[in-house]
Amino acid sequence: MSSKLELHKQGEDMANKDKIIDKIEKKIDSIEKLHDKESMMCEEVKDLLADLRDQEEDEKWEDDSEEDFDEDNDDEDIDEEEEN
Repeated sequence: MSSKLELHKQGEDMANKDKIIDKIEKKIDSIEKLHDKESMMCEEVKDLLADLRDQEEDEKWEDDSEEDFDEDNDDEDIDEEEEN
């Protein structure tokens, strides 16, 4: 009878180990999903930073263009004054 009891106990131990292994595998899956999510979030943040940099460059070009336009107008004003 003790051998039947031992086999029963071993079966329960195996079942418990299987449950623990299942839980560990689920935790690993959860961690992988979190890692994937973190990676995606990092990429999104990088994209946002790139957008900001692009906007800054566009604004610099616009500012430079406006300054060039103003300088051209100043030259024309000087030419007009010289003619008078």
